[in-house]
Amino acid sequence: MALALASTTPIAARAGDNDGVREEPRPGQPGYQELALAFARLAKGDYDGALKYAQRAQSLAPNYEMPVRLLADILNKSGRTSEAVDVISAFVASHKHSMALIAQRGHLRKRLMDVAGAEADLRSARDSGALTQEQAAAVDVALFDLAMDAAYKDVKESRLNETIEKARAAHELDKKAEAPVGLIAEAYSRQGRAQAALDELNRYISQNKASGRLLAQRGYLRRAMQDLKGAAADFEAALAAPDIEPSQTLPLRNALAEAAKAEHDSIMQAELAEVYAAIAKRDYARAVKAARDLRAKYPNAEAPLFALMTALTKSRQAKAAVKEADAFIKDNTPSSTLLAQRGYSRRAIGDLSGAIEDFKAALAQPDIEPAQVKRLKLALAEAERANERGGSQVGAQATPLQQALNSGYDALKVGRPDEAVRAAREAHSLDPKAEEPVLLLLTALLRQGCKAEALAEANRYLASFPQSPRVLAQRGFMRRQAKDVSGAVADFEQALKYGLPADQKLNVTRALDEARYTLVAEKAFKALAARDWVSALRYGRAAEAFPRADEAVFRVTIAALAGLGHTEEALRASNALIARGKATGQAYAQRAYLRKTLGDAAGALADFVKALDRGDLPSAQRVAVELEIATARSSAFEKQGDVTQARAELVNFVQTHPDYAAGWSTLGQFYARQKEYAAAVEAFENSLAVERSGEVLLNAGYASVYVDRSKESQFFREALDRWSSDPSLKARPARDREVIRTQVVEADASVRTNVVFNGIADRRKRWGGHQLQPSFETVIRFDGRFLPYIFGLEGLIGGFWSQDQTRFTESYSRLGLRLRPFDGVNFSVSAEWQHYFTRNAPFNQLALSWGYGYGGFAYSSATSAGAAGAIEPTDMSYPHETTWQPLTSFATYGTYRAGERRYLQNAVGLLGYSYWDADSRVVLGAAAMGMATYDSADTRRFAFGVGPALVARTWLGGDFYRAYDGILTAQIGYLFPFGESRRQGGLNATIGVSF
Repeated sequence: MALALASTTPIAARAGDNDGVREEPRPGQPGYQELALAFARLAKGDYDGALKYAQRAQSLAPNYEMPVRLLADILNKSGRTSEAVDVISAFVASHKHSMALIAQRGHLRKRLMDVAGAEADLRSARDSGALTQEQAAAVDVALFDLAMDAAYKDVKESRLNETIEKARAAHELDKKAEAPVGLIAEAYSRQGRAQAALDELNRYISQNKASGRLLAQRGYLRRAMQDLKGAAADFEAALAAPDIEPSQTLPLRNALAEAAKAEHDSIMQAELAEVYAAIAKRDYARAVKAARDLRAKYPNAEAPLFALMTALTKSRQAKAAVKEADAFIKDNTPSSTLLAQRGYSRRAIGDLSGAIEDFKAALAQPDIEPAQVKRLKLALAEAERANERGGSQVGAQATPLQQALNSGYDALKVGRPDEAVRAAREAHSLDPKAEEPVLLLLTALLRQGCKAEALAEANRYLASFPQSPRVLAQRGFMRRQAKDVSGAVADFEQALKYGLPADQKLNVTRALDEARYTLVAEKAFKALAARDWVSALRYGRAAEAFPRADEAVFRVTIAALAGLGHTEEALRASNALIARGKATGQAYAQRAYLRKTLGDAAGALADFVKALDRGDLPSAQRVAVELEIATARSSAFEKQGDVTQARAELVNFVQTHPDYAAGWSTLGQFYARQKEYAAAVEAFENSLAVERSGEVLLNAGYASVYVDRSKESQFFREALDRWSSDPSLKARPARDREVIRTQVVEADASVRTNVVFNGIADRRKRWGGHQLQPSFETVIRFDGRFLPYIFGLEGLIGGFWSQDQTRFTESYSRLGLRLRPFDGVNFSVSAEWQHYFTRNAPFNQLALSWGYGYGGFAYSSATSAGAAGAIEPTDMSYPHETTWQPLTSFATYGTYRAGERRYLQNAVGLLGYSYWDADSRVVLGAAAMGMATYDSADTRRFAFGVGPALVARTWLGGDFYRAYDGILTAQIGYLFPFGESRRQGGLNATIGVSF
C-alpha cells in the first residue's frame, strides 16, 4: 500500500532527494500496518483514531520519518499545533531528516505566529534544493507572507529600516507583487527619502501594470515633491483604474484639484522669490513694486500680501502695510498668520488696541501652530500691559527685534529657511545676548541641512554666554545626532543645571538618560571587542543598571565573566538572562558555548539547536552555530564508533557552507584523528583558501608530516610569518614558536648527512690498541619533496674506514634502504649493499641492520655514522629553556653481514645530569657510560666496559624560520673493561656533525 499525507499542509509526503533519510517502513516491517490504519482513519476524519495509530506507528518505527510527519499533521488538524512542532523538533534533533519535514515544521510555526522559527525553517528547506517544485512554491508563498507580515508590523511601530529590508526580501520572493513596493515607498517617504521612494515606484510601474492604489500613492508622493504635473497625471490614471473603490474616488478628485491649484501656486512662488531676493539686497523700492504687481495678479492669495507687507515694513512704511492688510481682510477670510502679521504692524505704529484685537483673533484661529501660539501670547501680554499704562511706545521698543523674529518664523512656516537664516542673523545683531535669535538661526540652518554650521553657531554663542540652557539643550541634540555622545551628555547636564522651561525639561532629561546609557554601553562594547575583560565587566554592569538596558549589555557582562575565567558565574548570569523571557538566539548561543566549556555537551547542543530555531541570529553567527551542532553530532557518532556517520555530518556542513573556513578546519581535524592525513591536508587547504589562519596553518603542517614534508615546511613557514599579527598565534607562548622553528628544520631535512669521527686510546695493543674510525652517511627521505611519500622509508649512501694499532683495517662503502616503521619511536631496520676495499680481494655483501635509540644523546656515542643514522631521533631535543635535567640515554645497533655470515651488535647507555643553556644553545653533561659489544666471528664474542663520560652538544646556524642548520656533538669517556674480552676499554672519544 502506498502511503501519502493528505494535502492539508503544503508538504507532499515524499522527501524528494534527501540521501540517507529513512522515509517509511516497508510492507511487513514493524509500524507499516499501523501507519496505513492511521492514514485510513485520517481520511475518514477520525482524528482520535488516526492519532492513536500514528503514535503506535512511531513507537514501532522510531527511526522512520513518515510516522512523524503524519503524527504532526494529525495534531495540527486537531488544533494541537504546538505539540505538532514539538514532535518534529524531537525527531530532527536526533535523526537524519528530509528538508520536507523542516518545511512542514516551518508552516506549522507560521500558524503559531513564531515568525523567526518559521522563517528559519522555510528558508533552510528552500535553500537546500531538496524540495519538489510544488513544495518549493508553497514555501515561497509562506516566506512572502511572513516577510510582509513582519514588514507591516515594523512600519506600524516606525521601524522603517527593518520595514524596507523585510519588504525587499518579500519582493525578491515575488517580483510581480505590488504590496512590497508600496510598503518600501511608504517607509522611504516616512524617512524623508522621497526620491528613493519615487525611484522604487517608478521602477516597478515601468515594468508592470500598476493598480490604481499604487498610482495614487505615486501621485501623492509627486505632489509632495512639487512634481504637480506628474501628480495630476497619476491621480487621473488612478481614477480611471478599475480597482479604485467608491470610497477612494472623492479623496482622489480632491487631490487632483489640489494638485492643479498647487501647480498654480508654484508659479506664484517662483515670482515671489524675486520679491524676497530684492528684499535681501535691500532694494526695497523694487521689492514693493514687484509685490504690488503680484497682489494685482493674485488678489485673493495671502502670499503676495505677506511679501508686500514685508517690503513695506523694511522700507519703514508700516502704516502702508497695515492699510494693505486691511484692504485684503475686508474682502477675504484671513489666516492666523495674516492676523498676527497685521497685529505686529499695528503695534509698530502704536495702535495697541488694534494689535490686541488681531492677536486675540489669531489665537482663536483653528489653524494656528504651537510655536506661533507662544509668541502671540507673549506679544498679547506685552501689548495689554502697555495699553493699561496708556503707553504707545511698545511698538517702538520691540519692533526691530520682534519683527525680525516674526519674519524668520513666518519664513520657516512657508518653507523658506534661507530667509529665516537672514532674519535670525538680523535679530541676533539687534540683541546679541538673546537666546531666541540663536535658536531660530539653529533651526533654520538645520532645515537647510547645514549641521556643521549650526553647531559652529551654537559653539560661538555659548563661548560668550555659557549659561544659556535652551541653546545648551539644542547643542546637546545636535551633538547626539553627530555621534558625539560625551558632548551631548555634558550639554544636557548643563542645560538642566541652569534651568529649562518645564515643557523642555522632561525631553532633555530623557535624552540625558538615553545618552548616558549609550555612552556606558559603547564603552562596554569597545572593551569587549578589545578583550579587556575587566573594563567590559565594569561598564557592562554599569549599563545594566539603566532601566533601558537591553539584552546586548547583559551579554557583554556574561562574556566578560567567561573571559576572566568565571565560567560558572557567567552561566548563572546567562540562565538569569534567558529566564527573563524573550531571549534572542544570541543569548542561547552564548549559553551553549558556556555549557560546552564546562563539559555539558548535551546542554550545549540543546541550546545551539534552540538558538538556531529562534531564527534571529546574524548570518555569520547562524553558520557558526550550525557548525557547532554538526560538530556535536559528529562527536557523538565518533564516540559510538560510527565513523561513517560522524564524517557525513561534517561533510554535509561543508557542502552546505563551502565558504566557511571553520567548517573545513573542523573536518580536517576529524580526518587527522582518523589518520586520514591526505584528506586532512586537503580540508585544511580548503579552509585556508577561504581565510588564512595561523592555527589552521599549524594543523595543516602537522598533518602534512604524513603526506608531503615540503608542504609541511611551507605551512609552518607561513605560520611563522603571521606569528606576531595572527590572533590565533600571537597569544601563544614564545616556546611554541621555537618548537615550530625546530619542526621546520625536521621538515626540511629531506636530505641529511652525518659525519662521525671515533677514536680509542690507552687500550692494550693485545686488544687492538689505539684506533681511528671516520665515517659518513647521507640519507634521502621518501617524503614527497624529491621522492614519493612512503612512510618511514629513506635511501642511504655512506662510507666507513677503521684501523687499529695492529694495522687491522676495515673499509667499505654502503648503499641501501632504511625503514622507520613506528611513528615517534626511534627504531629502524635497513638493508644495504656493502663493498669492501680489501687489498687483495675486494668483495661485496648484503648487510641487514636494525637500531633503537632512547633519549637525545644515545647516538652521540655511536661509533659510526651508520649507527648514528639508524638510531637518530626524528625530533631531536632542543634547548628551549635554560635548565638542569637528568641525562638518560640508551641505544643499540645490530648488523648481520650475509657474505661473512657474521652478526655484530653493540649497545651504549648514559646515566647522569646535564645543563641546558637556551641562550648559547649548548648542552653539557656528565654521566656514567656503559658499552657492550657482540661479535659472532670473535673467539671472545662479548666485551663490556663502564666508566665516566662527558658529553656536549651545540646547535649551529639557523635563520628566521629554522632554529638551526646543524648539530655538533662531542663525547669523551674512559671505560674500564671487564668480561672475556677487554676490547671495550681505554679512552673513548666521538665527535659527530649532523647537517
